[in-house]
Amino acid sequence: MYDCIVMDSEYCSMGRWISVIAGDVLKLKLYEGRDLIALADEEWLDEAKLADFDNSLGDMTAERLREDDEFWRIHAALSKAIKKAVALGPCIIHERAASVILRDECKMLRVHLYNTNMTNRIPRAIGDKTYDLEAKSRSEVIDFIKKEDNKRKVYRDVVEPGSWGVKESYDLCLDSDMLSREKCAEILITAYKDVEIDLEHAQEVIRDSFVWSK
Repeated sequence: MYDCIVMDSEYCSMGRWISVIAGDVLKLKLYEGRDLIALADEEWLDEAKLADFDNSLGDMTAERLREDDEFWRIHAALSKAIKKAVALGPCIIHERAASVILRDECKMLRVHLYNTNMTNRIPRAIGDKTYDLEAKSRSEVIDFIKKEDNKRKVYRDVVEPGSWGVKESYDLCLDSDMLSREKCAEILITAYKDVEIDLEHAQEVIRDSFVWSK
């Protein structure tokens, strides 16, 4: 039904956990920064350079980033990698404006993962060993989470203004606090698969419903 899943997610909304579990069930490879760097096959682009670039986005605005030549250089390399990933087979691609890049390339399921409970996001951020947040205050951790979200938002909003996190940009928006990470994974798996309902029976039910309503 779909060639890939493209997912945007708020930091610590469990987007990666959900992608890994859904990918395992659906046999879809998950592509993130490191994987895309390998596919881009550009000598100048490595994990350290991409990490430094990403870190610079925390306080950046889309207007400022739009004028940054380095952004467009990195974006072009990652765009090439994203197209390669889809050509290699069904997959899940996280962030990097993938749904915009692939708009005319394939049939995709566009997903946004978010979490409405900051209290639950805080311990996940502190537990993320990529960063050293254990000694930070609650307000400092919240500021850090907001900056991480801004990195993802500003990147996509340069490519397609006002699109990150806006429901019209997606086919499926899931609140992992309300639904749980497990239910989000189940919904994503079901949404990716072909329709399994009995269509003839569904037509009968609808027909009978309209007759009754008269």
